Amino acid sequence: MPSIAITRPYEAVYILDPDSGEEQIAAVTGRYKGLVESNGGQVQKIDVWERRKLAYEVKGRTEGIYVVMQFTGQANVEAELRRIFQISEDQIRSLIVRLDEDGAPAAPAAQVAAPAAQTAGSQLDAAEMAAPEAATTAA
Repeated sequence: MPSIAITRPYEAVYILDPDSGEEQIAAVTGRYKGLVESNGGQVQKIDVWERRKLAYEVKGRTEGIYVVMQFTGQANVEAELRRIFQISEDQIRSLIVRLDEDGAPAAPAAQVAAPAAQTAGSQLDAAEMAAPEAATTAA
């Protein structure tokens, strides 16, 4: 039975060295774009953000240049890009997320599932479920 190729939208975010020049940024983004396209995907948008402070130190750096690339492709495109991100040293950190059809990140099954029925000992009202930090600090 032939397999059906499903094309899905993805978003890849990677952080480049803050000391990278315009030519280096263009070369790296062009390389990743070419990788996606050579594997049968299509890049819709590449957005290079300015230099930003990282939440914590990563590979000895406290700042980085964020690049957001939106693309569509089959699962093999995402897998190959993830593999190249892992072995490449031209980016500090990377993340690839599959998007829903409306462009929002796809939620894992655990987040989509409805919460189980509450037991008598752990009944919370809706406000406590929405903001558990406020419920624990108020007590």
